[in-house]
Amino acid sequence: MYKFNTQDKVDMFFKQIPSSLFNKLPLPINFVDTDCRVIVMNQAFLNYLETPLSKVVGKPLCDIDHTTRLPIVLQTGIPEIGHKHKFANGKEAIVDRIPIFDGEKVIGAAGIIVLDDIASISSANNIRNSIINSINPTRNNKLSKHSNLKSKYSFDDIITQSSLIKHFKTRAQSFAQTDLPVLITGESGVGKELFAHAIHNSSKRMIEPFVSINCAAIPETLLESELFGYEGGSFTGANKSGKIGKFELAQGGTIFLDEIGDLPINMQSKLLRALQENQIEKIGSNKIINIDVRVIAATNHDLLKKVQEKKFRADLYYRLNVLNLNIPSLRERPEDIPLLLEHFRTSFYQKNGIEKNFSNEVISILSNYDWPGNVRELKNIVSRLMVISSGEEVSKSSIPDDILKNNFKNIANSYHTTDLLSKKISLNNILKDIERKIIEDTLKICDNNKSKAAEMLDIKRMTLYRKLKSHGSVDF
Repeated sequence: MYKFNTQDKVDMFFKQIPSSLFNKLPLPINFVDTDCRVIVMNQAFLNYLETPLSKVVGKPLCDIDHTTRLPIVLQTGIPEIGHKHKFANGKEAIVDRIPIFDGEKVIGAAGIIVLDDIASISSANNIRNSIINSINPTRNNKLSKHSNLKSKYSFDDIITQSSLIKHFKTRAQSFAQTDLPVLITGESGVGKELFAHAIHNSSKRMIEPFVSINCAAIPETLLESELFGYEGGSFTGANKSGKIGKFELAQGGTIFLDEIGDLPINMQSKLLRALQENQIEKIGSNKIINIDVRVIAATNHDLLKKVQEKKFRADLYYRLNVLNLNIPSLRERPEDIPLLLEHFRTSFYQKNGIEKNFSNEVISILSNYDWPGNVRELKNIVSRLMVISSGEEVSKSSIPDDILKNNFKNIANSYHTTDLLSKKISLNNILKDIERKIIEDTLKICDNNKSKAAEMLDIKRMTLYRKLKSHGSVDF
């Protein structure tokens, strides 16, 4: 494989980047070859690492900074933009990692640090974009034809320590190596779109368009023109120059049909024909357009049930369901909640400059919630808490009441019938124990404010006092 490991190749590479830009660049930047050895590092980066050039050039970057993710970028060819990174010396910064291509081959990578002492982040972004375009002009020009038709996420963006999600990530990565249709199912908010983006981003089509359409969000009368396009003047109100449909936009790449379960029955037959023939016709045209598009579909419906109810075509279902992923809900993988809380907290800080911490108590409360809206709901709640909580730590007083009340959901579940029979525990004692635990937890959440606790429990304050006395305590 071609490598950047000699000075003449370095010189050839830098002809693509104005020397004045690199020499005067306020952003720390370094370049590595395919073995992740440092080719060159600018002075701003050397200053940041507090090391001389002689100690880094030609050395493996992992020896200089063992936390670097550039080896992953070299392996996947997928850029990582705007990631928070903690260096081996303890310093933290926002980092871009950009693969360098020669045709389709990754021949090196660049690392850029966005520092918080740069006067204008927008100015830094302009410099960053100039560097990216200089590094991979052909590749970026190809993608810039439709700048909004890029996949946003990779498998690295699927944050988990759940064995369930790890299993589905592995399966999805194997799906990425084929062109077969994929059907992704799961509740709303579990991350189906994230998986679709990641599959495209790991496939041979990664530099081609990724086009997404929400089948539930577009009126039925407009769906056909959105999917297949139309010729100018083909119907009243049509644009005179016509319209390119989503399938044509996705030519060579991937089309993501989100909420496919809500596709009207008459459109299902037209979609099936397009998938079977790999051909489309624009409205108002008799010209056949051959398409080369990989299809990924997603739904939160039970499609097989809809097939049985004659609400979804069986032949379309089997056409889409060649490879399938059924993403588990967040309540099926509670071990991911603390990890996702930290991820969303860090992400919010990167975008908004607001940094707050979560106490162990708050993490415990949020971990015990069912999250009917799954990861999407969790992300929204984190953003809300980061804004409305005063001080440097998110307090439990900022947590919505429905989440606080739900914190008690597992108490009764801790008792199992088989245990009760073996221990001969009376039902009356069980109910008293459950009541005591609920009151105790409520008082802790309310900072021992009995009026607030009584209100949350929907009982009178004097009733709460009587119950406290019956449990042998005036305070918890």
